Amino acid sequence: MSTLPALLLTDLVDSAALTQQMGDEAYAQLSARHDRLARDLLRQWHGQEIDKTDGFLFIFQQPADALGYALAYHRALATLPVPMKARAGLHVGQVVMREATPEDVALGAKPVEVDGVSKPIAARVMSTALGGQTLLTQAAIDAIGPTTHRVVSHGHWQVKGLPVPIELFEVGEPDAPFTPPPDSVKVWRVVRHGDKNAGLWLPLRELPHSLPAERDAFVGRRRTLQDLAQRFDAGARLVSLLGIGGGGKTRVATRYGWAWMGEYPGGVWFCDLAPARSIEGIASAVAQGLQVPLGPEDPVVQLGHAIAGRGTCLVILDNFEHLARHAEATLGRWLDRAMDARFLVTTREVLGIPGEETLALAPMQGDDAQALFMRRAEAARRDFKPGPDDAEAIATLVGLLDGLPLAIELAAARTRTLAPRALLARMSERFKLLASSGGRLDRQATLRATFDWSWGLLPTAEKSALAQLSVFEGGFTLEAAEAVIDLSALEDPPWTLDVLQALVDKSFVRTLGQERYDLLGSVQAYAAEHLGTEGRYTGSGPAARLAAEGRHGAWFAGLDNAAASAGRGIELDNLVVACRRAVARADTHQAAGALEGGWAALNLRGPFKAGADLAELVLGMPGLEGREAARAHAVSGMALEAAGQRQAALARYARATELAVAAGDRGCQAMVAIRRAALLARAGQVDTARLDLQQALQLAQEDGDKALKCAALNVLGVLAFEGGAAAEARAHYSAALSLARACGERRVEGAVLGNLGNLEATAGQTQAARAHAEAALEVLRELGDRTREAMTLVNLGMLRFFSGDVGDAANVLQRGLVAARELGHRRLECIALGNLGLVLDGAGRHAEAVERYDAALALAGQLGDRRTEGQFMGHRAVALARSDRFAEAQACIEQATSLLQPQGDPISLGLLAVQRAEVAWRAGRHAEVQPAMDNALALAAAAEAGPESELGKAIARLRETVAG
Repeated sequence: MSTLPALLLTDLVDSAALTQQMGDEAYAQLSARHDRLARDLLRQWHGQEIDKTDGFLFIFQQPADALGYALAYHRALATLPVPMKARAGLHVGQVVMREATPEDVALGAKPVEVDGVSKPIAARVMSTALGGQTLLTQAAIDAIGPTTHRVVSHGHWQVKGLPVPIELFEVGEPDAPFTPPPDSVKVWRVVRHGDKNAGLWLPLRELPHSLPAERDAFVGRRRTLQDLAQRFDAGARLVSLLGIGGGGKTRVATRYGWAWMGEYPGGVWFCDLAPARSIEGIASAVAQGLQVPLGPEDPVVQLGHAIAGRGTCLVILDNFEHLARHAEATLGRWLDRAMDARFLVTTREVLGIPGEETLALAPMQGDDAQALFMRRAEAARRDFKPGPDDAEAIATLVGLLDGLPLAIELAAARTRTLAPRALLARMSERFKLLASSGGRLDRQATLRATFDWSWGLLPTAEKSALAQLSVFEGGFTLEAAEAVIDLSALEDPPWTLDVLQALVDKSFVRTLGQERYDLLGSVQAYAAEHLGTEGRYTGSGPAARLAAEGRHGAWFAGLDNAAASAGRGIELDNLVVACRRAVARADTHQAAGALEGGWAALNLRGPFKAGADLAELVLGMPGLEGREAARAHAVSGMALEAAGQRQAALARYARATELAVAAGDRGCQAMVAIRRAALLARAGQVDTARLDLQQALQLAQEDGDKALKCAALNVLGVLAFEGGAAAEARAHYSAALSLARACGERRVEGAVLGNLGNLEATAGQTQAARAHAEAALEVLRELGDRTREAMTLVNLGMLRFFSGDVGDAANVLQRGLVAARELGHRRLECIALGNLGLVLDGAGRHAEAVERYDAALALAGQLGDRRTEGQFMGHRAVALARSDRFAEAQACIEQATSLLQPQGDPISLGLLAVQRAEVAWRAGRHAEVQPAMDNALALAAAAEAGPESELGKAIARLRETVAG
């Protein structure tokens, strides 16, 4: 029978290399996973398998199903244990399908054969595609019709055996290659020469050009190349590829010229402007690139005529930065004269002429940067085979090299004599390390030479400003730059904003969004050297460095806590370095101010140990006294508390209070009282904690500090909640939430929302609890508050558990546990471990649950958190009883009783009564069950815990257990 189906062919890329790398058996297992995945998808997209080798031949009655399958197949390959890539070709045309006889099938023949010219066309299209690419013929595009996916034409291709070229299209997701594939022996790109309708089709390889050959494999930059192509497709006539020296601009421009040559039947012409110094030099370089002899007339005019005469062509002008002042007089005139020409400029500086579009070349991303290092290292040493430690070192190394291709290639060349780990250890000498060990003599033979070229083009004001910007760590705002940069020693100093903009335009400074900037690490190191060395520019030297660091410290020490923690704690690195430098200069005022701001950011992001270490540095300074000493002790106490060092934290809080009272710093006194109250309450000293909180409220009221007031109300709510006074807890939480929203205290708002979720979860109001927890997460993620986000994740995990979703609960709790450990938050780690024990016990994995409880109990004991210790001790008892370890279980019940009885929390005591009853029942001591149950019911009534509460549900589960 004859029909017009869609034929889809796929083929795995680099399967032979992968087999060699993995071994036959491992690859066979991976291949089986691949085949299963491909065939499962086929059912979803209503296709039929015709043949299989390294890939498949499929047939679809609906062309849209064939395309849907191809895109889903590419996505699915990335999910395999070892991600794979495939090429795909899709054609719609006439075929003849023949069924094999049963006898032939028994001998191994395929049940159905496909014949007809459409099959070799589809095969040729597939063989042309790159890995991850889906190519379609015009017939397939027409049959599919409009699609929401991106469609890009890759021009016309001559297929061996066909009388006329066919147009090929790429359809894909945003991460598809969208790059013209290279020619092959049987399929090659052609362009029409002469008349658009009747001209001759010429192979792309016969087009005129002056592109330099690519000496080695091109790696990465797919998005940049796509962006360039899209800009020219959209009508751009001049695109300036902008970036710092060593960033790979020339290589990207050359690659674009080779890959997209088919778009320019007038040729692609590469012109190196590096030797040029004048308009005449530009004209000479362009004439050489265009292969045009210059005559006696104006060379700029002559070249304009030559470019215009080539029609649709691409002119690449490489290294224009030092000639930007001549751009309008040369390139501007060629733009006016040659309407069909396109110009691609590589430059470290914006040209600033009408019609220019700029495309900033970002550093290479991690995977591409590592792949580049590997390729170049293998070229330097044919036996280069990195082990796991080397792979980790390479990932770190390319990050420290800022993803700069030149720096990566120079470092990779050193693998002839140094392993990646040794290279990493020598990064403090990066400019010596990143020098060519070969015979290169150009200005990119070393990273320093590359930077020296650009530095030499800067006026004094820009040199001075760039050097002073090196004192920042992790970026800076315009306001911070204005506070640090001092150009007053210069005659007629320029406006700082103008200088900063010039440095951005010249690729020394990167923009990171709304009025935030930074320097690449290599640029920072280079600029810092100039700042601290005399004679590099007017005013440079050690004194200039100290002065710039002092202005930096003054700015960051002056930030209040809200500003210091703004932007998800983005200024943390600046605050830490400002504090350390101030300690080194014995500047107690700046050190204390930067410490307080640094803790505001660290309290969001962790790790808390860094806060404790920084506080110790400041506390060791001679002359630290008064308010500054009080706040430094307070920060130390908070960091030690978070790190689980309870006694040390209380000692710091006591000293901070003494100093704050003496200095009249009521804000510090109130803040410390709130933190100390939380610690004391966990240790069972609830009455003392309440007195501290009342004092904090009074101090906050006297100072008019609404932020401290709502923080105190929140902790009062926690005390009431842990004491079983749900109504009182809700009243405090509601007051704290209203006040936090009124005064814009978003962090406290997130914390209170989470606490309200806990309150409702205990009462069995699961839906309301989840709503509050999700609202808390939204606020905390917006702020970048990883600490409270982790707390909320742990709470959400338990809500999932109470809802019966054990698997999801374990996953969420595990995420919370990982975050707690990364932060160094010992109490949260304790709670996450204990809650994981609950989930594991509920899943019947009692031995694993006991392990988690043991880890949680060890932490709770170290923290002095008797309430938490008592709660998890009771849960441990149940897990032991379910494992028939009755004596140990009973001992845990007695220990839990001694820990929880003084707390006076009816909910915790009620749950313990339920646990006592279950242990007794499982141990066969049935007479003890009812008294324990009666006690649990009485405590539930006292706490007003209804049937849907955590305690109510525990009582109901016990009744079912006993009845069963």
